[in-house]
Amino acid sequence: MIENDLLAQLQQQFPDHTFVQHRLSVVHKGRFANAIVYRYKDDGFDLIIKDFSQSPWFIRKSFARISVNQEYKGLSRLSELDAVANRFCRLSPIAVAYNYIEGTSLRSLIHQGKKLPVDFFSELERQVAKMHRKGIVHLDLRNMGNILCGADGKPYFIDFQSTISFARFPRWLQRFMRGSDMSGVYKAWSKLAEHPMPQAKQDYLEHFNHVRKRWIFKGYPIQRTYAWGAALVTQFLDSELVRSITDRL
Repeated sequence: MIENDLLAQLQQQFPDHTFVQHRLSVVHKGRFANAIVYRYKDDGFDLIIKDFSQSPWFIRKSFARISVNQEYKGLSRLSELDAVANRFCRLSPIAVAYNYIEGTSLRSLIHQGKKLPVDFFSELERQVAKMHRKGIVHLDLRNMGNILCGADGKPYFIDFQSTISFARFPRWLQRFMRGSDMSGVYKAWSKLAEHPMPQAKQDYLEHFNHVRKRWIFKGYPIQRTYAWGAALVTQFLDSELVRSITDRL
């Protein structure tokens, strides 16, 4: 069973701990190119596990590997941030695990009509700025489901499949990528804060939204576009047709 394989992989990563099956539960059933998301919780561990084992073979051989690699690299690069899970591991080329963060997504809070103190958004802004100083952009923070208000009242980021280093891109594109992240902060601030956002930040958000309307990808994360393209190339290169041709060379 896949669950047994995951437990065996966890056991290999943490040999001093005993993992048991009844502590593993499904949080989200993935479909096609989406991972199945599990939660493992006992007295020593509380983990989220993303696993592509049940995806079609061409997804497992291409997009799944890219996705897991991106998630792991994003966690590794940002592990020093307070807003990121600090215990994580790659269980296999198509599975990754990291600490579960107790909290509620900002998207859910918006639907509930809740409000948050201004200090929350000031800290969120500080964490995003710290991420940018490390040369990293998240690229999907405008999705309110990827920002959590933790049980401790602090902001956290999740879902690092779009996270990339921006140094290799042109300066104008770097500014746009950083702006995408920061506009996500101000978008949340404008919808959820107990008090109005400062005028300078409102102006920034309005300006970015205006620029974004002219962006060719319409806000779709750049890395996901790259990842799907790379996945298709990988799938093609691994096809029987290409192998039969290369075998004759």
